[in-house]
Amino acid sequence: MQSGSIQITNFALAMAAYLKRLFVVLMLFFCVSTLQAKWIHLPSKNPPKIDNNLETKTKLTPCVKALLNETPLNSGGNVSKSAQGTITVQNTESEKIYFNLTLKTNIGKKGEPPVYLRFIKVSQLDIRKVLEYAKSGDEIYIEQYSIDPNIRLICAPSSLIVT
Repeated sequence: MQSGSIQITNFALAMAAYLKRLFVVLMLFFCVSTLQAKWIHLPSKNPPKIDNNLETKTKLTPCVKALLNETPLNSGGNVSKSAQGTITVQNTESEKIYFNLTLKTNIGKKGEPPVYLRFIKVSQLDIRKVLEYAKSGDEIYIEQYSIDPNIRLICAPSSLIVT
């Protein structure tokens, strides 16, 4: 009879050790989850979501200012194919930020779709790397880089025409 009570006692001890480990694991999970939630909900400079109304999009102003050698470029303005220097971008708060640059060119035959050359998440870019593939009349679009691809900015990209 004593062997039966020893088995029950061993079972109870094993179950208690298992529950203790489970409790520790759940507490660690809870602590990590709580800390992550606090980190995620810190105030940040996430860009706002866009209003997809077409009328709003056509009236938007660029939310970034493109600079060539620290000199502002006018959105909708021209850039010479022989231009040299470094492109950087400032947002409305005058801080340097990452940006995406897209060259839209039609290097193919007439009637073919345009070709897009993209530089993604750059903080500065030698303009010669872009203009190497450009021809007169091509378009360059510069937009603020966003970490989350599902977030759209409420602004238009800054645009330039290659001359």
